[in-house]
Amino acid sequence: AAVIAVAVSASMAQAQSINFGVGGGLTIPTGDFKTFFKTGWHGIANIGYAMPSGVGLRGDFYYGENKTKSGVTPSGKVKLAGGLGNVTYTFAGAGTIHPYVIGGAGIMNVKADAGSAGSSSESKFVWGAGGGVKFKAGTDASIFVEGRYMSVNTSGSKTNFLPFSAGVSFGI
Repeated sequence: AAVIAVAVSASMAQAQSINFGVGGGLTIPTGDFKTFFKTGWHGIANIGYAMPSGVGLRGDFYYGENKTKSGVTPSGKVKLAGGLGNVTYTFAGAGTIHPYVIGGAGIMNVKADAGSAGSSSESKFVWGAGGGVKFKAGTDASIFVEGRYMSVNTSGSKTNFLPFSAGVSFGI
């Protein structure tokens, strides 16, 4: 029994993995955020831990900017920076394409910068959920494409947006 337990533990340990990823893409404002701001850009960096069951944990570090729409006075931009702790579930598949779902929460700083008119900043609770697809790209690398809905509980009205990201992750 001890030999079987050690063999199962060793094979499970090999199936678990830590990975690092970087990417970026478009940030599409929704709701009240869309009234004043255009589609912007973002970058992400993450570290994750995947288990054989398909369940994983992932920490995301996010930075993005959206400029005001033309005609909005004062003109400026908003900067979004923060971190989220996520739970993922990757669906099993024998091929090189692996769909997944993701949901998480964290803290996001929203800084509105209107140039000479001044700026304001607040760090608030953020939550998000979405899905993506990983494409195997070698023995320890994957390319990912994902989309999410994210909501920051900013004062007045929520800052809601859809980040669509593409990037690469590497396992160790």
